Amino acid sequence: MDRNLRIRMLLEAGDRVTGPLRAIAGGSTKAAQALRLTRDSLKAIERAQGDIAGFRALKTGLRSTEQQMQSARQNASALGRQMAETAEPTRAMTREFAKAKAEAAKLERQHQAETRELGTLRDRLREAGVATTDLARHERDLRNSARETNQEIAEQERRVSRLADRERRMATGRARFARMQGVATGLAAGGAAAIGTGMAMATPLIGSIKAAQEYQSVMTDIGQKADLSRAASDKLGRNLLVSARAANQMPADLQAGVDALAGLGAKVPDAVKMMTPIGRAATAYKAEIADLSAAAFAATDNLKVPVAQTGKIIDVMASAGKAGAFEIKDMAQYFPALTAAYQGLGQTGIGAVADLAAGLQIARKGAGDAASAGSNLANILQKIASPATNKAFEKMGVDLPKALKKAYSEGKTPLEAIAELTNKTLKGDLSKLGYLFEDAQVQQGLRPLIQNMEEFRKIRAEASKAGGTTDRDFADRMKDSAEQSKQLKINATTLAITLGSQLLPTVNAVVKRANAFATWIGDVANRYPNATKAIAVGAAAFAGLFFILGGGAIVIAGLVAPFSALAFAAGALGIGMLPVIGIALGVVAGIVAIGAAAYLIYANWGAISGWFAGVWNGIKAGFAGGIAGVAGMLLNFSPVGLVYSGVAALLSLFGVQLPARLTEAGRHMMQGLVNGLLSGLRWVVTAVTSVASTASGAFRKALGIKSPSRVFMGFGGHIVDGLTNGIAAQEGEPVRRMDRLSSRLTAAMVTGSAIPAMAVAGSASTPSAPAGNAGASSPSYVIHINQQPGQDSQALARAVADELDRRDRETAARGRSSFADTPDYETV
Repeated sequence: MDRNLRIRMLLEAGDRVTGPLRAIAGGSTKAAQALRLTRDSLKAIERAQGDIAGFRALKTGLRSTEQQMQSARQNASALGRQMAETAEPTRAMTREFAKAKAEAAKLERQHQAETRELGTLRDRLREAGVATTDLARHERDLRNSARETNQEIAEQERRVSRLADRERRMATGRARFARMQGVATGLAAGGAAAIGTGMAMATPLIGSIKAAQEYQSVMTDIGQKADLSRAASDKLGRNLLVSARAANQMPADLQAGVDALAGLGAKVPDAVKMMTPIGRAATAYKAEIADLSAAAFAATDNLKVPVAQTGKIIDVMASAGKAGAFEIKDMAQYFPALTAAYQGLGQTGIGAVADLAAGLQIARKGAGDAASAGSNLANILQKIASPATNKAFEKMGVDLPKALKKAYSEGKTPLEAIAELTNKTLKGDLSKLGYLFEDAQVQQGLRPLIQNMEEFRKIRAEASKAGGTTDRDFADRMKDSAEQSKQLKINATTLAITLGSQLLPTVNAVVKRANAFATWIGDVANRYPNATKAIAVGAAAFAGLFFILGGGAIVIAGLVAPFSALAFAAGALGIGMLPVIGIALGVVAGIVAIGAAAYLIYANWGAISGWFAGVWNGIKAGFAGGIAGVAGMLLNFSPVGLVYSGVAALLSLFGVQLPARLTEAGRHMMQGLVNGLLSGLRWVVTAVTSVASTASGAFRKALGIKSPSRVFMGFGGHIVDGLTNGIAAQEGEPVRRMDRLSSRLTAAMVTGSAIPAMAVAGSASTPSAPAGNAGASSPSYVIHINQQPGQDSQALARAVADELDRRDRETAARGRSSFADTPDYETV
């Protein structure tokens, strides 16, 4: 398993473990909220107590204010009477009276305000559930509530303290768990980073060494074909790398081209020199290196073009390819065969290459594709000097070999000469071309050559002068983004091969020493077998030890985080480790059991799928039988049988053959039953004998007889007599029933023709009546016929009869389509 994945799984497991603990931590918040609510309740109780005290004080003050108000009123009344009795009240009396009245009014306002405040306080107490008529009891209740609330507050404070302590322990455990996770993650990340760094550094070096080894191996193959030395092969390999960069081709592709040229017979050094222009042409025109190599070698080998002029060969072909539809990549496929034929006609050099390239371009005008054009031109070259062609021209009065020789002496090529001679012989009438060449392909190739001779000469001339065509097209192609990306890949490959080649001597030296050491070890092992065996056993033991220790370390590393989480959970919950470990082991055991069950199902899937297939085949067979099959399947379905077959298949996986076991158990049960019956048979015989004796004695005693057989003989005679008398008394009844049946049959046969008509009539007259009651009524037809003047009476009678027959047929059809039972008399 990837280390990063394992670390992530451990982190996720730790997060799942701390989830409940976070919930516990949240419990302290809930407890604090409950404590706050309780304190609010206590404040409400204290407010209620204050309201009661205020109510009492206000009530006392109201009485005092009322007394003062009454006293002020009395004082004002007395001063008023005194002033009324005095004729001329003094100023002092007036001031005193006004002051008394003001005091009384003030006290009255104070009394009203205190009355309103007392009413408001009474309403507030009533809303709080306190009756002002029983304040003493409510005060006691509030004191009790305040005491209970204080106790609850104290309990909640202790609970909050415990939760806070648990939260502190949980935070400590979380920190310890996070610290251990951090250490494990750091170690794993550091190891993974080190391995990744080493792999990143080693990968390019290993790739370079492998690329250099493969490149060197192919160059060795090429050198062996040419019998070159190692040094010469290495030098050619370096030159080929330069050609690969110059041609923007992969080194392996150029090696394949060199190998192809060497296989055709080219010298390997010459093949390596030819690769640069061939590769550049392959890049410029997207042609195959193998085809271009074959074409270039054909030009150098057949047409005797120097190897140094390989680039000129490619330029000529490329220039001619641009003049029409026959491209250079098509020319490369047909040049080997064409150059061989042209050499046979004495043609060599660059001019022959241009002549063939121009000929292919002109032949393409009379062909549907490049392949046909190449075949047509090849046939022309074959027919130029053939005996059949000479005879055909001779019939037309032309000595072809002499005419060709003269044309060659005038500097004309075979293609140019045969075209001109053919046209001259036919006097321009190409419809007679078949007189000279019966081959259809020759005609298809020669006709456009004759018709386009000037264009042929122009293409040939331009191709012969071509120079740098491939280089210009290569430079233009290299501007493509795809080729630039390819150039980057080629440069990287050549660099890898170059670096790898420089490392190969070191690698070879190391490998050589390793091989020498391995050889020495083998010699020592053969010389001292016992010591070798002991060393091998010791090494195996150490390897096993390290394997076990390493595996144990991995297991311990994997268990560090889970056990840290368990310790953290135990500390946070305030419980022991054993219960937590037991729960964890139970979960692990459940997972292992599920995995084992899944493996058993997978390992024995054949048997399980076979059982399900059998059940499915049974269902399909039931449904294939139609309704009867489905009904039979449902009637024969047994849940017990289905469960039995499933359990039997499951037990068979563990080697327990349930049918055999149950068969054996049934056999034992039946054997035990038979043994019990046989052992108790004598008891049954004794009991039956005793019953028979007792019954016989009872009959004899009750009937007063000595021979029961005679008495029962008399009973039998009476029974037979009774049977005879009963049969004689009823013997006429079957005859009477047969008579009645025959009478009914006779009546039915006499009226048989009327009954169906009645039934039909009844059906026709009452279409809504059931078919079974069709014969219950006896309808009649009333037909009124009014014969028109000139109407035939017989035709009219036939029409009525036909209509009645039609109604009878319809009625009979309705009766046949009915599902009702037909009465017995209707079938007589």
